[in-house]
Amino acid sequence: MLQWQAMHAYQQLQQISIAGLGLVCLAACTVQPARIPPGVIPAAYVPTLTEENHAEALFVDLKDDYALDTTSGRHNELQGLFNDLAKTAGLPADEWHVNLFDDPEMVDVRAIRGNQLFAWSGIFDIVESRDEVAGLLACEIAHTLANHNKPVEFNIATELMFVMTDITASIGIMTLSQGAIAVSGTGMTRWLYVQAADLDDLDRVYNEQQVQEMADIAVNILARSNYTPRALLSFWKRAAADAALGNRVKRLSRRISPAERVAYLEAALQSLPSAPGPMAGPVRVEESARLPAHIFH
Repeated sequence: MLQWQAMHAYQQLQQISIAGLGLVCLAACTVQPARIPPGVIPAAYVPTLTEENHAEALFVDLKDDYALDTTSGRHNELQGLFNDLAKTAGLPADEWHVNLFDDPEMVDVRAIRGNQLFAWSGIFDIVESRDEVAGLLACEIAHTLANHNKPVEFNIATELMFVMTDITASIGIMTLSQGAIAVSGTGMTRWLYVQAADLDDLDRVYNEQQVQEMADIAVNILARSNYTPRALLSFWKRAAADAALGNRVKRLSRRISPAERVAYLEAALQSLPSAPGPMAGPVRVEESARLPAHIFH
């Protein structure tokens, strides 16, 4: 009987949490930072020990789910590209951990606060050049420099709503279970909101302002490096034109369609000052730094 009450109370908790989450979604308002001016590459942020430990814990969890690649040509290529871009962006590459997981079906790159970068081998199956890989890495570096991947901050009213919802849910559980189940502590509603809104580390979705800032920073990093930013634009144009490819990059795209990314990148490219070299005209196949053939297999 007690087990049935516990199960029933758990179901009621879910309903209460969903209802509370709906209220929070209506009232929630995150603290929005000031816009980063176009053409500015922000200074690197030094993570705290807590953030480094959290990122390391995420790495350990991912190792349980994916095989870690540390010796292949793909890993070496990824590390080399990251080092080059980090140097241009003023990021301390020697303090970062670049991890490649072997999963051809997974197409994603994530930079986590705490100096961890995670990439999955599926990205090498969809790129056509070293410049395109560099472009994808530059996007993650840009998000990191802009502090887009820091924990979301809520205003006081929303934090109060979280606390009230937690208390209501706790009282509801005790009432429904007739005191057999007691839940204490806070943070449940906040956690539910972060998960539902894709604001956690590995599923982070960025808003329009953040994507615009990312595009501008990434393009500026690439323009100052040995990699052409037009290759990144070419990649997303290809994804926008090819339905199969567009489907493969859904996780990488993070709810921002390939066509929308093309628009952001084109705007960022137009704001760049005229310069010779990589920015002179569209990228032709022979101009783009091809990845070695074995990297694609």
